[in-house]
Amino acid sequence: MATIDPSESARAYLAYHLKRLRDERGWSQPALGNKIHVSGSLVSGIETQQRRPTLKNLKALDKVFGLDQFFAPLYPRILEETGLPAGFPEFADAEAEAGMLRSYQNFVIHGLFQTPDYARAVLAAGEQPTKLEQLVHTRLERQGILHKEDPPAIISLLDASVLRRPFGGREVMRAQLEHLLKLAELPHIHIHIVPEEAELCPEGAFTLMSSPGEPDVSYVEMAGGRGQLIDDDEYVAELGILFELIRSKALTAEDSVTAIRKALEEL
Repeated sequence: MATIDPSESARAYLAYHLKRLRDERGWSQPALGNKIHVSGSLVSGIETQQRRPTLKNLKALDKVFGLDQFFAPLYPRILEETGLPAGFPEFADAEAEAGMLRSYQNFVIHGLFQTPDYARAVLAAGEQPTKLEQLVHTRLERQGILHKEDPPAIISLLDASVLRRPFGGREVMRAQLEHLLKLAELPHIHIHIVPEEAELCPEGAFTLMSSPGEPDVSYVEMAGGRGQLIDDDEYVAELGILFELIRSKALTAEDSVTAIRKALEEL
């Protein structure tokens, strides 16, 4: 592996010193992961700059290495480097730490389920090529939670229109729908299509995040790729009720797979 220049960026600084400190103590990546309650693959991803740590991860690293505010202060700089809209990095952190995700999407397929080409097509409007690739990388980076050792349970409600909205063209949509079918086979992912005749108008996409012993939080999406992390108990409870109302109108998981296959055949 090429030597990392810690002066290149906050993530490079983190990667360089994390590996240095880990090697000094003779800890493997899985061993360090056990100490801070994450997978060894996440430690590897941080050291190769392929995964973005959460603030919780950085605080845990400071604690395990006996350091005072060494890694944690890097967090704001790391967020700046992502180029993401305000509010989104905090959502990504909450998403990564949740035990259950409940999401409703009314315009695009859920970001955790997107193929690289589909994500590129969704994010392309008005973006410079360099910034676009950075956004696509960050979106794909989030998908690491789908395959970690203890993945969250995900209940995804998708409006039927997302199956026919042709982001990227026919071949991109074909690959995206095939990918969606593969994800639907995973035991922790439950995809439900909301038929167009459901007569619901939630007016926007949102995600509810739950973890044992922690209050639920929600992320409400807005125009321009922005959003807001919500921790107001009353509002989060309202969104929870809305989610269940939408789910009551959605197809079963089995019928949803049939609907996805039908959309794929009609491309």
